[in-house]
Amino acid sequence: MNMRKNRNLEILIIFSILFIFSLGKMLAQKNTTNSDSKDTSQNTAPLNLAQAAANPIANMISLPFQFNFNYHTGQFDRSQTVLNFQPVLPFRLSDNWNVITRTIIPLIQQPDFKSNSGSTYGIGNINFNTFFVPQMIGNFTYGFGLSMIIPSASAPELGGSAFGLGPTIVALYMPGNWVVGVTAGQTWSYKSPDGSAGLNSFFGQYFITYNIKKGWFINTTPTITANFNASEGQQWTVPVGAGFGKLHKFNKLPVKFMLQYYVNVVQPKAEGTTVLLSKDYDVLQPTGSGASSLVFQIVFMFPHKAKK
Repeated sequence: MNMRKNRNLEILIIFSILFIFSLGKMLAQKNTTNSDSKDTSQNTAPLNLAQAAANPIANMISLPFQFNFNYHTGQFDRSQTVLNFQPVLPFRLSDNWNVITRTIIPLIQQPDFKSNSGSTYGIGNINFNTFFVPQMIGNFTYGFGLSMIIPSASAPELGGSAFGLGPTIVALYMPGNWVVGVTAGQTWSYKSPDGSAGLNSFFGQYFITYNIKKGWFINTTPTITANFNASEGQQWTVPVGAGFGKLHKFNKLPVKFMLQYYVNVVQPKAEGTTVLLSKDYDVLQPTGSGASSLVFQIVFMFPHKAKK
């Protein structure tokens, strides 16, 4: 039964990738009904667009789909699969300020970490972020706002029942072919409805991208998280890794493809003969609690400035 479920999940993931790719091509064809015949940028990407593709608070609409395959979790070395849909929407406040919203909606296959069979499937907790972003100063930009955890999980194994809220910031510098930045935040909550401890979580991410030629790039974007309600020595998850990708134009629609691999060099571990119990899936930690992760992302970009 478990093998059948895993096979069904693999089929669903492959179908999702094909559907997303087909959707992109359809949108591209639609977007170019009145295209300029002089456009010769099919296989290249201008540097400003490549920088915007690596900028989490860029002033453009984007639709990222991130597939996370998390391996070697728990004493039975189970695998977890998470598809994060992460739409980014910009809104113009004034000539000098924009609001950028980023929503993370996870679809999860969560294995039973206490057994070598059985999994739970469904939606996890949604993470909604809003950033107030001023006009860019030279090659530097920043944003600040709120991060919100919405208890939308369809099963207890897929997320806690506490509502979370806290501050978040982001800053980045884009000299030449480089995009270098950092984002961080803290989320708190009151005790959850089921009486468990409320949220007290930190997240931080540094991102480094180097744009090469013809839309190719190499990058690293690990997310570091901490659960301060956990016991000492069991709080931090720190992945290390890198990857590469390409920004390609399908007619006039830019689409970014990215593949990365991460290893958790610090993570909660089993002590003695105790079992590494599954903690609720943390929407702020896409690489999960596994020993290593393969991350594949497709991003559809709509580079139009935000409107009032």
